[in-house]
Amino acid sequence: MKNKAFLNWIVAAIIVLGLFYALNHGVMSMQGLPLNIDLTPAQ
Repeated sequence: MKNKAFLNWIVAAIIVLGLFYALNHGVMSMQGLPLNIDLTPAQ
């Protein structure tokens, strides 16, 4: 039971990080700034 709750927290954290990355990528592309692997704007 405890292990399943821990797994749910891990899955939730991964989903939140994924959504944050997707939102950041969307904002950058709207501004015309492609996103690099290291999350810095391309020159």
